[in-house]
Amino acid sequence: MRKAHEMQMVRVGESGLEEWVCPICGRRLMLRWPPNYEKRVIEPGDEEAGHVGALETPAVNAGACERRWLRETGRDHHTGHAEAI
Repeated sequence: MRKAHEMQMVRVGESGLEEWVCPICGRRLMLRWPPNYEKRVIEPGDEEAGHVGALETPAVNAGACERRWLRETGRDHHTGHAEAI
């Protein structure tokens, strides 16, 4: 059985590119969601582990990038959804 590591989103750039980090093994990646999907692994970390990410409920005063991401991906803004990343 593969180990599971939960990644955390640490920032969103003006372009909408998100930076995700695994606090357990140091995996780092930049991620953009569809329709212009992009994934760049910056630091591979433990490649044997299964990495997932989950968003918490967005803040009431979410920024324009966060609101656009929610709108474009059809995410429910009341609950986070786990994604394999």
